[in-house]
Amino acid sequence: MKKLVLIIVLLASVAWGVEVTGVGGLNYQSWDDGNGNIGSGVGLHAGLLGSIGITPSCLPVYIGAETGFLVQSAKYSWETGFGDTDLILKYNNVVIPVLLKGTLKPTGKFHIGAGLGPAFIVHTSGATGIGAGNWDLMVDIPDDDLKTDVGFQIKGDVGIKLIPMLWLKPSLTVQLNGNPYSPVTHERQGSETTILFSVGLAVSP
Repeated sequence: MKKLVLIIVLLASVAWGVEVTGVGGLNYQSWDDGNGNIGSGVGLHAGLLGSIGITPSCLPVYIGAETGFLVQSAKYSWETGFGDTDLILKYNNVVIPVLLKGTLKPTGKFHIGAGLGPAFIVHTSGATGIGAGNWDLMVDIPDDDLKTDVGFQIKGDVGIKLIPMLWLKPSLTVQLNGNPYSPVTHERQGSETTILFSVGLAVSP
């Protein structure tokens, strides 16, 4: 009975393109406060994503859904005009994308994917302050100012088969947040753009 259940699960995962991917990489983010002041910086992210086909994955082109989570560090620096002193904002985020994806399979060992959909940006902790040279003077952001933002992601990736069931998955994701909450002004203002450069290893039949 256990063997029969295992066979059914494997057949279903093959038919519907079940995939689990561990990812990590760099992110570049910029925040325009709406007054011509743009802060930017570089951070890191890592996480786990899962996808499943909405249409059968045995087709040369199929549609699927992807979600999961990314743990992200983000830093922004704005010039103040006073020497090399900058205004600093740091965030630790959990990003939860919910994407509709299309996958093209030119060959059995190479896939091209593209997806889009909302992303929930949960700010779990952060700090604001000033920095100059090699030092920062930071103050933790109160919990009341750690709001959740809703952004929109556009993602492209490729899949390169390494061995049976193991794929290399580099990807590029643009995340747009048109109404971010500022813990400095205590209101939503400006727009934020994040570019995520990721490399993943996917387990997929």
